[in-house]
Order: sequence, then C-alpha cells, then structure tokens
Amino acid sequence: MSFNVDNTHEVRIKNEVSGEKFDYTSADVKEIKFYDKKAKEVTNWIPLYAQMGLGMSYKKAPKLYKNPVFLHPVYKGKNISAYVHYIRTNTHVKSGSIYGFGLMFYYKSNDEDFARSYYLMDNSIAGIGQKTVLKMYFKGYPQIKEILKGLSMKEIRKDPTILVRKLDEVLE
Repeated sequence: MSFNVDNTHEVRIKNEVSGEKFDYTSADVKEIKFYDKKAKEVTNWIPLYAQMGLGMSYKKAPKLYKNPVFLHPVYKGKNISAYVHYIRTNTHVKSGSIYGFGLMFYYKSNDEDFARSYYLMDNSIAGIGQKTVLKMYFKGYPQIKEILKGLSMKEIRKDPTILVRKLDEVLE
C-alpha cells in the first residue's frame, strides 16, 4: 500500500499475489488498517477534513483540504484527539530548494468536524517563541497557557501529543 503525499486523499493497494492494483479515495473507505510486516504491527488511517497547514491556524475560517485526508490517530481522548499526517516540506532560498518529509500533528475536538494542525515535526531547527505560537494554535482553549508553563519545548518536540493529552485531562 502506498500513500501519494501530494494527493493525500487517495490510496493504492496492490495485491501481492496477482500484482493487481486498486485505487481508492477517502470517500470510498471509512478506515484503512495497514499491517506493517517489518514492525509486525497494524496502523489505522481514517479520512478526516483537515487544515492545509500551520498558517491556517491563525485564520477565523481556516482553509481545509478539498477532500478528507488519511490521518493516523495517535491519541483518542474523552474530549479531544490527536492525529498525524505525512506531508512534503519545501524550503526555497536564493541558493536553491530543500525538499523533505515531515509529520504534521493535528488535534480535533469531539464537537468539530475537521482536524486543526498544531505542530510540524521535521528536521528543521526549533525557533524561539514556539510556545507563543502554540498558544495561538490552541486559541480556543485558554487552559493551554497553564499546560505550556509546565512543559519544556524539549518535551513537546519529543512527543507533540503531550499537549493534546494534557488538554484532554483538564477539559470537562
């Protein structure tokens, strides 16, 4: 099975015996369960509407992907859940361009119909003021200020879901 990173609402499944390929979109399936032979574990992917990037978190009406994208649930809470999504990263400067892949982290409260991005895990250098930016990404939750006071950026970079887990603990 492969996900096309540029078209994250589509998936192609290949029959290992016959070699036949089947294409599906996020509208065709409710969930994908993928067995990784090397890791010997099953991961699931669900189609959800999601913000197109971190910059959308600042907007009142964030731009969403046109179609639901396949997100991997990494935390299912009582009030709020966390997901990851593989994305392509592009950095353009005068001397050239750098292309790579990263993990975009999302949260979704039970009363919302789309997932909001809040953290990009890639190989970039962490900047000053990240906690301030995180407060903006979670602007609908004033509790995040106290949560961030008790966490270091090292802890957040190690496990970005810690924010969603701790927020879920304080939500009623």
